[in-house]
Amino acid sequence: TAYQRIVLTEWQNHHWFYLNGNLQLSTYDEWLYHEPLVHPAMKLSANPSHVLVLGGGDGCAVREILKYPSVDKITLVDLDSAVTKLARNHPVFTELNEGALENPKVNIIHTDAFNYLEKNLELYDVMIIDFPDPKTIELSRLFSEEFFRMCYNHLRPNGVMITQSGSPYYATKAFYCVEKTARSAGLSVVPLHNQVLSLGEWGWV
Repeated sequence: TAYQRIVLTEWQNHHWFYLNGNLQLSTYDEWLYHEPLVHPAMKLSANPSHVLVLGGGDGCAVREILKYPSVDKITLVDLDSAVTKLARNHPVFTELNEGALENPKVNIIHTDAFNYLEKNLELYDVMIIDFPDPKTIELSRLFSEEFFRMCYNHLRPNGVMITQSGSPYYATKAFYCVEKTARSAGLSVVPLHNQVLSLGEWGWV
């Protein structure tokens, strides 16, 4: 695409989804990633009504969010329309995400997440951040103190934010760097981790 190289592979009735050569999910075990991404934050929110998803164009996080009856609106911001097009039309993805992106509660916006938060004035009960690892300058600004401060300013009182933060086992310094950066932005921080078979030990903040 204009932004990245998308690859979908198949082996023994399972599929693997790559962006720029980095594994994003496998149909074999994606719930081991998406359930910890979504449910701790949703459970910590007293009454999640409006949820913002940054990244997550595959629709799996949205699938989990839709399990909460209190949710009235989900705003999904993903830079690459090719990803959300796959998630809405490709049979592998529509089966995986259970058609989540076609739900009337979901509003999809294709733009840069940093710019979106800079210009947008809405407040959210929960923010689910599902970006690739910060391996480029463009991605690293989405893990910066400035970005987390913008997230903080878009949360309603007692709002909850979660971001994927890489592997605490394979990239320990990077994982704790995300935690410290979020803390420096004024957020109360809890790190968590889970074993994802296709990714290894993985973490969120």
